[in-house]
Amino acid sequence: MRYGMERKAGQDMFAHSRPDKLGTPVAFSASPAASDTVKRNRSHALSSLLVLLIASSLFIVVTFNAEAGDSCVSCHGDAVKMKEAGHAGLTVTPEEVLSQTRMPAACTDCHLGDKDALSLDEAHKGLLSLRVIGTKWEVFTRKDLSSRAAGSWPALEPRGTKRSTGLMPKILTKGELKDDPGLRLLIYHDRNTGTLAFNPGIAGKTCGRCHAEIVKSFIKTSMGGGKGSHTQSQYKYWTGPTGPQSCGLWVGALSSPDQEAFTDEDMSVFNRHTTMPITAKTGHNSQRTCNQCHVGCLDCHLTPQKKEPGNQQAGPHTFSKRPPALSCYGGGKSFSCHAGPLERRRGDGYLRAEFTQASSAGKDALKDRPDIHAARDIACVDCHEPNKKSGLHADLKRVVDCSKCHAKTAASHRKGPHKKVDCASCHTALIGGYAFNFWTVRGENPITRLQGYMIGATQPLLIKNPGGIWIPVHVVPHTSGNVVADEVKISQRLIFRNRPDSAVSRLYRSNDAYAITGLVRNMDDKDRDTMVWLNLDRVAHSTGRSRPCESCHASQAQRIVAQYEAEGDAYKDVEDGEYTIIADSKGLRITDFRGPDGGPIPKGLEPFKDRWSLKGDFSMPGIKNRKVFNRMKKEYERGGFVH
Repeated sequence: MRYGMERKAGQDMFAHSRPDKLGTPVAFSASPAASDTVKRNRSHALSSLLVLLIASSLFIVVTFNAEAGDSCVSCHGDAVKMKEAGHAGLTVTPEEVLSQTRMPAACTDCHLGDKDALSLDEAHKGLLSLRVIGTKWEVFTRKDLSSRAAGSWPALEPRGTKRSTGLMPKILTKGELKDDPGLRLLIYHDRNTGTLAFNPGIAGKTCGRCHAEIVKSFIKTSMGGGKGSHTQSQYKYWTGPTGPQSCGLWVGALSSPDQEAFTDEDMSVFNRHTTMPITAKTGHNSQRTCNQCHVGCLDCHLTPQKKEPGNQQAGPHTFSKRPPALSCYGGGKSFSCHAGPLERRRGDGYLRAEFTQASSAGKDALKDRPDIHAARDIACVDCHEPNKKSGLHADLKRVVDCSKCHAKTAASHRKGPHKKVDCASCHTALIGGYAFNFWTVRGENPITRLQGYMIGATQPLLIKNPGGIWIPVHVVPHTSGNVVADEVKISQRLIFRNRPDSAVSRLYRSNDAYAITGLVRNMDDKDRDTMVWLNLDRVAHSTGRSRPCESCHASQAQRIVAQYEAEGDAYKDVEDGEYTIIADSKGLRITDFRGPDGGPIPKGLEPFKDRWSLKGDFSMPGIKNRKVFNRMKKEYERGGFVH
């Protein structure tokens, strides 16, 4: 018997213990008078043993098949053969795969191909493997990159100093490994090379062999992205019933059932509501940019590790049942996933460090201030738990329950003077992220986003959500060119991205909001009529020590000076500068625009300088009892505080 399952003669094989849900050892006994609980535990142990026996026998079968002619193992399991073939890094044994995956699967269960074929070409026919996408959307296999990478991509393992691109091929430059500038991202074999979207058919033939129901439910979630499941896919044109969206528009509907081709459905919708239509090529390339962040099974659960001597569990086939936070940040494959919305759009990065998106000064202030939960290795899915009501795999709750870990604090908060204040309003003290988003024309593409403007470390703005709770948001001025002017409806108030305010169908209520604040007619011969709007995304990460009392209570008006830097493609003459966000009893507005070194407003911003303005009462509550306030302030300064 394998895996330490041997036992001494006469020893009860069930007389061992396992931790229960609370971590307390539970003994198993063979006594006839065992309680129902112990009987259930015995049943669990029998089930576990059966699974282990099956796993062991399957492993034995895999090993036996190798001896009987499994060409996958006979080649890749032979270090000498692989070294002679020039692919020493692709040497892998069945023992290593079982240790890393903890799944009794043969090579062909996951990669397909033909294990009975004797020639390399026949054995690899129909083989599924990782691919690398070029900057012009070219598709490369490892074989295609052999000369380009010059042997500097020996195996799928983290390398280099950047976690965001750790799995990408590297080129050796003056003795230093650097990212290949001609490559865009890496995709696993359950993604389509044409659309970059998840392929349910491939997943069904691989992961679905053992996890059929999980694959079926996954495609119904926003993660899997089946038809109608993406919230993002409902944003099809700037002036539509859903309102505009900071990440852009969904202009490439995907074919069913495997999402391997684009249809012209959404592109046709966009073209009916713009003064500059897009071509199929432009639309599809724009959609690929969106699809690269919408994932497959392997993106979350395959977490390749660097091989370690004597540790078979670390390697290119390492799987994690509980995806680490880095997987949610793209997993080292050079795409953003949640790193984009958090670090750039919201500015409330969870991991921060080298992922931090802010001006130079902002990065210095933020990069070494990760979320306290990230610093303690708390994964995203530890707080964003599965939705038991839907039962769908990867349907994760957007709103988290802080009382799960902070019960005493949450209880006092519900009774305290800040019960109408969201936890993040105090504990998300500084954010970075976008300063502007200009949706403009570049070449033949009217939906190019010029997003290379980052603010320094600033406090988020506090606003009331429809439930009367004060929440923190990142306010970003936007423009969208080439709209149909008659379709633009100026917002009379802040619009949250939920029905009935905004015609967005979603599983969870959103605290994100927007307001269309202006229209500039005849902007120029490129952007023509341009819609001006504000995007307000709720922030919640980078949790740490709460912001000081004066940051909220020094004045009923909020005034945030946002200094920004330009990087990459600039919008007209807009370079470094600053503006001020003001929220008071008169409304919410962006004002006091300045150019570099405090100079005059850039000409490119002049048409918008009075347009990012929304009327309404955005003032903070006044202090009702100064004595109580002073007492609580002293408690805060001493390190104690009654919520």
